[in-house]
Amino acid sequence: MAYRPVVRRPVIIPSSEEVKILILTGNYPRKGGLNNGIFIHQQVKALLQLGAECHVLLLHNWYPRFGLHKYHPYWQQGHDLRSTLFHTYEGVPIHHVPMFVRMPGRLFPETHYDRAARAIVKYIKGHAELQGADLLYAHFMTDNAFIAAKVKDILGLQLAAIARGDDIHAWPEQDPSLRDNLTYVFRHADLLLANSGRLATDARKWMQPGNMREVGVVYNGVNTEAYRPVTDDAEKMHLREKYGLHTGTRYLICVATPVALKGWHELLAAVKALGSDMDGWELLMVAHLRDHHDTIDLAAKEKEPGLTGKVRYIPGMRPADLAELFRVCDIFVLPSYNEGMANAVLEAMASGIAVVATDVGGHSEVIENGVDGMLIRPRSEGELTEAMRTLMRDEALRSSMGTRACARMLRFGDYLQNGRRLLDIFTQHLATRGKRS
Repeated sequence: MAYRPVVRRPVIIPSSEEVKILILTGNYPRKGGLNNGIFIHQQVKALLQLGAECHVLLLHNWYPRFGLHKYHPYWQQGHDLRSTLFHTYEGVPIHHVPMFVRMPGRLFPETHYDRAARAIVKYIKGHAELQGADLLYAHFMTDNAFIAAKVKDILGLQLAAIARGDDIHAWPEQDPSLRDNLTYVFRHADLLLANSGRLATDARKWMQPGNMREVGVVYNGVNTEAYRPVTDDAEKMHLREKYGLHTGTRYLICVATPVALKGWHELLAAVKALGSDMDGWELLMVAHLRDHHDTIDLAAKEKEPGLTGKVRYIPGMRPADLAELFRVCDIFVLPSYNEGMANAVLEAMASGIAVVATDVGGHSEVIENGVDGMLIRPRSEGELTEAMRTLMRDEALRSSMGTRACARMLRFGDYLQNGRRLLDIFTQHLATRGKRS
C-alpha cells in the first residue's frame, strides 16, 4: 500500500457533545515501564486534546486485602500488577478492573476471555463515569477485541477494534485458537481498523469469504517535537557527554524488546561479520529489563568474543531520554521478523537518522528503499550486514537519507494529526449509526 502524506490542517475542537470512548488494552505505561504501550497512550492523549472523553480500562486479577494476596499465586499476580498501574497518566484517567478467578478451576470451566468480559461489564455498571459511553475501542484483535466483543453483546456498545504489531499475522499463524477469536471479532465489531496497510491486508486474509469487510488504516503518528534532528554541534557535544558517549565514535542504535523476534541474533552476527568496518563504531542496544524465559541477555553480549568493545547494552530509557539519545546516533537498525508499524522506526526517522529496517508490517509505507531508508528481508544476516556496511562507509548517504527521513515524518504527521483522522472515523460512524445505541 502506497504511503499517502497527511495534509496539515488546523486543530478544531468539536463543538458538539463530546464523544465518550472506553479504551481496552493490555499495553499502557506503568510505573517503571513508561515505554510500555506508549504508542497507544499518545493516541489517547491526542483524542483527549481533540475533545473526546477517554477512559482506559486495564485488567488485573482480583486479590483480597490485608496481605492475604500472598497465599495464592493468582492473587499475588494481581497485587503485583495493580501496584504498577497509574490512576492517571498525563491527564488520561486509568481504571483498574479486577478480574475474579473462580476456584477450584475444575468446577468453573470458564476461559480467561469470559472472566475478563464479565469483570468489565460489572465494572462499567458500577461506575457512573463510564456509563453512557459511545464507543468501546479495543487494541489488538486476537485478545482485547475478542473480550470487548463479548462486552458489546451485553452492554450494547459500539465497538471499534484495531490490529497492532504481530496481532493479526504471527499470532494466529502460531496459535490456531486465535483464528476463532478473529472470526468472532470480524462479525461483531462495528469498526475494523489496523495500524498499517499491510496489517489491514493481513486481517482480510483471515476473513471468511462470505464475511469480507473493510479494514480502515489508522497510523499513530510520531512526536515530532520530542523526536527531532540535533540542532548543532554544541547540542551534540552536550548530549554525548550526558550519555557517556565518546566524541570520536559513531553510533548505531537498536531499540527493541530483547527477544529473538526482534532480530537481535542477526544484528549481533552482522556486527561480528563487519569486522574492521566496526572500527570507530559502536552499537547501542537499548532494551528494557525483562524477566521471561525467551529474553536475550544483552548485557552478557558485551563480553562475547567478537562483540567486546563493539556493543553496549543500555537498560530501558524514559521516552525523553531516548529522544535525546537518538539525536547523537548515526544509524538506526531494526531487523525484526514481524511488526505492525514500529514506533522506534518512526522516531528514528523523525530524528534525522538513516534507518535500516526489515520490510515487514507498515515499514514500506513510510520508507522508500534507498531514498529515505533501507529495507531488507527479515532473517537475512547477509542483507543486514551489507546495508549496515553501505551506510557506515558513506557519510553523505547517511546524511541525505536522514534528512529525507525527517521530512517524510513531517508529512506523515504527528499524534494529533493522526488522532484527528481517527476521531473523524469515530464521529462519522456514530453519526451514521446513532450515538449511544
